[in-house]
Amino acid sequence: MKKHLKQHKTLYIILGVIIVLVIGVVLAVTSPKNLGVGYTKADLNNVNKKLGITYASLPSSNDPASSIKISGSKPISEQITQSEMTALLNQPSKQWKNYPVSNVQFKINDDGSVEMTGKIMAKKFNAYSEATNMPDKYKSLIADKASLVPVNPSFDYKGNFEIKNGKLEGEMTELKVGSLGVPKDWTDNNKDFITGFVEDRINSAGMKVQSATFTGGKLNIDGTVPESISFEK
Repeated sequence: MKKHLKQHKTLYIILGVIIVLVIGVVLAVTSPKNLGVGYTKADLNNVNKKLGITYASLPSSNDPASSIKISGSKPISEQITQSEMTALLNQPSKQWKNYPVSNVQFKINDDGSVEMTGKIMAKKFNAYSEATNMPDKYKSLIADKASLVPVNPSFDYKGNFEIKNGKLEGEMTELKVGSLGVPKDWTDNNKDFITGFVEDRINSAGMKVQSATFTGGKLNIDGTVPESISFEK
């Protein structure tokens, strides 16, 4: 009997390893989709000047909650280009050890929809979720499972969103992780969940957005941003 159980246990371990390897291959076979949007040092300087946020460094710590500090609030009313957005979204990857994405491209289409691609740094998601106080209902869906992913997969997102009077409106129309696409019926049936997640992530960055639209290849934004953000590198 013991020998029989041991054989079954060994089989389960082997099957588990095979499943993890298969998932890893499926997620790893794709690179981030090239949206044709790059950025220069001038783009990064321009967007930082528009936002006016001061950045600083934090001492080393083993506590994710101590790896980021957001302070103050200041008004903003600006137009930000897609190249400036791309520069801004990549900037924390060099500033913060728990930033969970890299190689980001952000594109604003003529119809007002937006696309974003990049790489998910899966092993950083748990620390990121703790540092930014991600609610359990989102954490259980994303962060708690990210540590099981054996690779850093690419992602490809497309959606139509705007913010009116502080309320996010619109929908996610496409999401792929590696070569795996999220079923359309799932996104259709979970619009409120997705909207809540996006709003929560905006708030976690210390932002309060009154209005935001995407027109003419630019983000038109009114609201408030932090005065300063400090990161543990």
